[in-house]
Amino acid sequence: MPQFTPSLASVLASLLMCAAAPVAAQSRQATGSASNLEFDNGTKGWQTVLDGVMGGLSTGRIAAGEGGTLRFTGELSLENNGGFSQIRTAVPEGTFAGTTGLVLRVKGDGRSYQCDIRSSRLRLMAGGYQRVFETKAGEWIEVTIPFDQCVANSFGQRMRNAPALDPASIESVGITLADKKEGPFAIEVDWIRSADETSAKPSAAGSLASVATKANLTTLLALVKAAEIEFPKDAKLTVFAPTNEAFAKLPPEQVKFLTSAEGKPTLQAILKHHVVAQSLESSTLLDRRRLKALSGQSLEIDPAALTVDGARLVATDVAFDGGLVHVIDGVMLPELRSIEEIVAKDDRFSTLRAAIDAAGLGPQLGAQNSGPWTLLAPSNEAFAAIPADALKALLQDRPALTAVLAAHVLPTAIRRDEMLAQGQARTLMGDGTVEFALASGAITVAGARIEVADIEASNGVIHVIDRVLPAPSAARASSTTATTKTPSPERARQAATILELAIERGVPRFNAGDAPSCAALYELAIASVVLLGEDCVSPSAKADLAKALEQGAGHQDASERAWIYRRAMDRALERMAMSDA
Repeated sequence: MPQFTPSLASVLASLLMCAAAPVAAQSRQATGSASNLEFDNGTKGWQTVLDGVMGGLSTGRIAAGEGGTLRFTGELSLENNGGFSQIRTAVPEGTFAGTTGLVLRVKGDGRSYQCDIRSSRLRLMAGGYQRVFETKAGEWIEVTIPFDQCVANSFGQRMRNAPALDPASIESVGITLADKKEGPFAIEVDWIRSADETSAKPSAAGSLASVATKANLTTLLALVKAAEIEFPKDAKLTVFAPTNEAFAKLPPEQVKFLTSAEGKPTLQAILKHHVVAQSLESSTLLDRRRLKALSGQSLEIDPAALTVDGARLVATDVAFDGGLVHVIDGVMLPELRSIEEIVAKDDRFSTLRAAIDAAGLGPQLGAQNSGPWTLLAPSNEAFAAIPADALKALLQDRPALTAVLAAHVLPTAIRRDEMLAQGQARTLMGDGTVEFALASGAITVAGARIEVADIEASNGVIHVIDRVLPAPSAARASSTTATTKTPSPERARQAATILELAIERGVPRFNAGDAPSCAALYELAIASVVLLGEDCVSPSAKADLAKALEQGAGHQDASERAWIYRRAMDRALERMAMSDA
């Protein structure tokens, strides 16, 4: 029988301290010192620096990992005298004054990396103060970087007579891969702290039974055991822990159901709704408006009322070896109905419900399919805008109806506050995309206005939209079909100029860490070439470029999109050069 995670036991064993930690005294404390580089709020401020500045071909991508980490991945290439990939972030000068070193918690791939530190007293074109550290493949380890053991290097060569690193002069911190081994790499960073701060951190203490009793959390402990629930390993967690009195407010028949074999899945869903895969102190928590729980659903934060999904914070910031606990006075219940069940019971969607039934799409959105899905749900008024005869014909044409409805289902859960950053998303069948935009102060999807956003479901989220979206058109699908027409030399030169100019302007942006604008520039250039006409590039080059647009649209990571587009552009230019020859 699986056991509940040891870290959650440590949570409860640490809660004795919560009686002395009322929320009123702690809700607005600082999140930590500036020397504590963590990623619970994302990876903003970090950028990649690649050997492309010297003609190399190595890649590097930054992404937010599970549980508030930074993932640095890519591929090291030794071609064109290259051979390094780096991430770094600026820190205010003086951040590390009076400290003796850094500690990094990392999970690597077994390769050797370098901690790369820049100083205002020794500014170099390429290099800085460095110290190599080893990683263990797939294992979290803590790496100590003493400042007095960091060596000044420039272009890979040690600098003689360089001054010792002064911690007060540090202006950036980074991680570099330059081990002269070609191939893919991956390293995940949980946090970077000053060595002095890390060594001063207290450890949790207290016996599980006595602490849980004194903290008034024995009901939670019993339910965790009954649910036989497991949480993500190695993740830093925030646990919202209801008191015994909070559970006592639930109807007795509901508690009886939850502790039965039949109710175990529901109990697990409820408990996961109380856990967030990030470690968030109360000051950070109350700066948010929404959090994503392990249930997959959102928790609404009200900083004025000090509530999380309507439950009031009564004690906060109880540390344990896997994160933090905040005690709340109510049980937070997730939405247990599927998208299909919500649509079936909501009068706003009676026409949509009929369409889903006619297309046989219900099981796709039902409880038996965990998704997660996003349903862009046209209201009855949206369907009423379609002429009655056309709507009747559509409801009777199952293939056409299925294609239309598929344009309203996204194979991922996207909430309103994520849409503009994501920009676009693939639809259910994978043969189309929808664009997110801001128009007259409202967010739109494929031109339709979102009237009601973020209706939570057990297997995704629903957004009410004001018009019915069309299915991907046959014209769009045929735009990538190869033709046998011979490219015109003049038009081919125009196409080559567009691609070359995009690369010329995109490379500096990418190397400066602005991958999104580089990817957007490449995407615009490729789309322009495809739309120039059938006589500007060969059929195979046109098909390759169109395929790159589709592949790039399927990646959220801007660096990956940029590389997909760049490789396709290079291939197209190579074909054009061969044709000219």
